[in-house]
Amino acid sequence: MTNESSSELVIRRLYQVTQDHSKGFEHQLLELLKMGLERFDLDIAILSKIDQNKYVVKYCVTPDEVPLNPNDCFDLNATYCSMTCNAKGPVGIEHMGEDDTLAVHPAYQAFGLESYIGIPIRLNGQLYGTLNFSSPTPYPRMFRDVDIDALQLMASWVEVELIRREQEAQLKALNKELHHLANFDSLTNVPNRRGMHQTLHKDLNRLSRSQGHGTIALLDIDRFKQLNDTYGHQAGDDALVAIAEKITQSLRDYDFVARFGGEEFLLWLPDTAQEECSIVCKRVMENIATIGITAEPITVSIGACHFLFNQFKPDDMSKLIDNIISEADTVLYEAKAQGRNRLNSVTKVLSAG
Repeated sequence: MTNESSSELVIRRLYQVTQDHSKGFEHQLLELLKMGLERFDLDIAILSKIDQNKYVVKYCVTPDEVPLNPNDCFDLNATYCSMTCNAKGPVGIEHMGEDDTLAVHPAYQAFGLESYIGIPIRLNGQLYGTLNFSSPTPYPRMFRDVDIDALQLMASWVEVELIRREQEAQLKALNKELHHLANFDSLTNVPNRRGMHQTLHKDLNRLSRSQGHGTIALLDIDRFKQLNDTYGHQAGDDALVAIAEKITQSLRDYDFVARFGGEEFLLWLPDTAQEECSIVCKRVMENIATIGITAEPITVSIGACHFLFNQFKPDDMSKLIDNIISEADTVLYEAKAQGRNRLNSVTKVLSAG
């Protein structure tokens, strides 16, 4: 077979292996290692990751009698890949034992591998690890340029795919961060109005199907302007953060809190009887009173609207949510007018007709 036809065969086989996206990166990588073993007629194939002076096996294909597994770790200087890293390019050795220097290499002494061909893997100019193939038996011929070309083709795909996966991971992390920024309040780190509406839409749709019940409550910090004027806006921000933390600690796993705006928070207590909602709200008030930012205890007023579905399925869920919040807002201002630091509530039956 000519060098040209050999290269074409490698390219064709590499294309077949790397186009099988549906089976995932690990399958593709292992198939590529198997392809390399067939191409070079060797026994052991490894994609390694170099972590400082540690050589970590990421993927490998070996005979049954070779006890090598992913995540196995070795001293880099005790591997042939240390030579590859130092060479900064492909390395091919047909018979280690015939070279006086290589015959005393720690890897040769430990594993007795006679033949080896490897290449550094680099991501964005930085060393990632190595792609290498080896065997305990000497290579029957010299490694040729066509072998190096085949190795470089395989290494190029590995580098591109690792970079793609790294970029994909970065994109997912960025999207997660953007989602958090869009749905959470930057100061208190609890959901904002947008996040609140998403949760309420989902939960109230569920409750409407099961004809369940729950409570939406609005919590307002008493005399918050006076707090800001007396202690400064930083203390006001600190109070908002501390109150959000106290509310979160006071709620149950399935409850929900959002910053509704300014000094107001919204509490959502699903699948809960009115008496239980009162207990939760009073616990919130008691825990907020323990905050030590001001000389006097911080107090809050709460207006709660407990509602239950009674053969009722809303046509406009957004409108229903606004109506329930409006009911809670009305009793909140009644609580403020009655002297603050209190919980007022109302019950609303959602019936058809």
